[in-house]
Amino acid sequence: MAYSRTLLILIVSLALMGLAGCSTTPDVSSTDGSVLSSTDEQIFVGDEIEMNYDPNVIMKRAESFYEKEAYPEAIVEYQHFLDLHHTHVLAPYAQYKLSLSHFKRVKTIDRDPDPARKALDAFQELLVVFPGNRYEQEILEKITECKKILAQHHLFVGKFYYRKEAYLAAAHRFEKVIHIYPELEFAGEARYQLAVTYNQLDLPEWAQDQLVAFAQEYPSHARRAEGRQLLAAIQEEHSDMVVVQHNPFIQKRVPSQEHTVRLTTQPQFNSSPVFQGPFLALRQSVVASSTPTTTNCPLGSWCETVPVSANALATRSVPALTATCQPGVWC
Repeated sequence: MAYSRTLLILIVSLALMGLAGCSTTPDVSSTDGSVLSSTDEQIFVGDEIEMNYDPNVIMKRAESFYEKEAYPEAIVEYQHFLDLHHTHVLAPYAQYKLSLSHFKRVKTIDRDPDPARKALDAFQELLVVFPGNRYEQEILEKITECKKILAQHHLFVGKFYYRKEAYLAAAHRFEKVIHIYPELEFAGEARYQLAVTYNQLDLPEWAQDQLVAFAQEYPSHARRAEGRQLLAAIQEEHSDMVVVQHNPFIQKRVPSQEHTVRLTTQPQFNSSPVFQGPFLALRQSVVASSTPTTTNCPLGSWCETVPVSANALATRSVPALTATCQPGVWC
């Protein structure tokens, strides 16, 4: 009887040990199926040296991240490829996809502009380091897109600061658009907004400079009429202000006269060596030493730098009233 009881206990113990062993044994087939569910994911496992240095493995890993829209991870892998294999035949492609990965992260103009800035740098580097590459035309278009995004961002932030009455910060943003992206259409809007901001800062001469330049450089701009009205109001309010005929912002300049130039240092609102705007430069305040040149202009219009000839006035169907005005003012 005792023997049977001992045998029964032994059998039960063995059975329990067997169950415990089954519960702790890993299911290899299940693990393989969940972790390595795709053949592409095989590139994430293997020999560590091959994973870190083999160009094909690095490129496949980067492409896998890019296809899954995991752009931050893709950027790391493409950059890793370029760091190790910058002379590889796929190096231009890696730089191209690196640039696109940054560009894919660009959001709206009211969001962080850092991805657009990094994309612009990466595209420009692709043109410099790999000239004549097959992506050149697309790159030029992407560069323009990046610049437009950055210019619009500065305009957006500048207008935000203006609404908050932070006029110095607003002026700094508008100046950036004018000086960094002068070829874009947003530079005209920025110049007008800068003039309005200078007027709010009680800097009528600076506002006048910008409005005169705005009228001459953007003759078809939607805000041209508003600019003329503001300029007329400023000159009417400050009748003793010297009409500047020569300033660093105007491309089409009035024929030079003999002037006395006075240089004055402006406040250092931004110490960045990269951006040099009117706040950092020496501003030219031009004072005519002789009577300013005048010309005949139609009343109620902008007095251009080219005099209106008597023959031109005579050919009009309705004779225009003229007055002797200074070029660059509202007559």
